[in-house]
Amino acid sequence: MRKPLAEYRHAVWDWNGTLLDDTWLCCASLNLLLAEDGHPSVDPERYRQIFEFPVIKVYQAIGFTPDEASFRAMSVRFMTAYEARKLECRLHPGSLDLLDGLSAQGCSHSVLSAYERTLLEATLGQYGLRSRFRKACGGDDIHAGSKKERARRHLDDLGLPAGDVLYVGDTAHDAESARAMGVDCVLVAHGHQHRTRLEGLGVRVVAGFSELLAELPARI
Repeated sequence: MRKPLAEYRHAVWDWNGTLLDDTWLCCASLNLLLAEDGHPSVDPERYRQIFEFPVIKVYQAIGFTPDEASFRAMSVRFMTAYEARKLECRLHPGSLDLLDGLSAQGCSHSVLSAYERTLLEATLGQYGLRSRFRKACGGDDIHAGSKKERARRHLDDLGLPAGDVLYVGDTAHDAESARAMGVDCVLVAHGHQHRTRLEGLGVRVVAGFSELLAELPARI
């Protein structure tokens, strides 16, 4: 970050893994597919080491060689397992406090996610969060592709100078998306990628939201 946290006018949030603690569920859903297809499971540590965008690379890293058709079928199976249990997930500690703390400093919020847009909107509503975000931008499909082009449009839609915007994510692809927008970025190492995957990307990395909360003025 190039300036104090409280000076940003807008925060763009990734959803899965950043605000929502769903890494365990994604790992469990992947393991369900692996078991059904006779492959050994991966533990959460291994999952966080191999996770990346586009998500087809995750399947390739664990021994699948999907073509486009089989990848789409696997995505449907994965999402069926994920959606069945997603409301078991909780927000990461400090999520609401950080949203509220930034809002108190005059910062507005939006979501930019690889999660399919109708599912994103529905899930934000189920968690009682939709009204906190002036814009929620999800993907065109369930296949978790690149967000970079949508990131550029997202900034245009916000109508804010890039220097006033902070992007908060949990993956290297979030750093790439922030770079496509030309905005500052902070990555939180409590999500889908291990901290060792995030270091050296030229952006700030924190362990959790408590580090960011500590930088905001105390609320009376």
